[in-house]
Amino acid sequence: MFLKVPENKSPAVNKGVLYGMLYGLIPALFFTAAAFLACALLLTYTDISESFIAPFSLAVTVISSFFAGFKTASKAEKKGILWGALSAGFYIAVVLIIIMLPYGENMSLFRALSIVLSLVSGAIGGILGINTKK
Repeated sequence: MFLKVPENKSPAVNKGVLYGMLYGLIPALFFTAAAFLACALLLTYTDISESFIAPFSLAVTVISSFFAGFKTASKAEKKGILWGALSAGFYIAVVLIIIMLPYGENMSLFRALSIVLSLVSGAIGGILGINTKK
């Protein structure tokens, strides 16, 4: 006699937490790379001022965090706010490592604001990701 173990229906749990995070994180990073490439081209070939970079960077970070949270939470069954915020946290950690490590930059007030807004945006994306699949 064998006991039948009930299956968990949550895709994020069945395929692992890593799969759920990567499902949201990788497209968000590709979007970020494409947006910054477009920004670099605009700055190179047009007369747009460099003061455009800071608000554009913040907008792309917040949108990408929202997208990462939304996609990650859409693979979960519950706790969308947690999954969204965690996904946004991983996204912002990867971005900060890419930005700060090679150049030896320090944390600034702008980066701190970016982190807070990204976490909130990811949490909102997580809430909407859970609720849109029902």
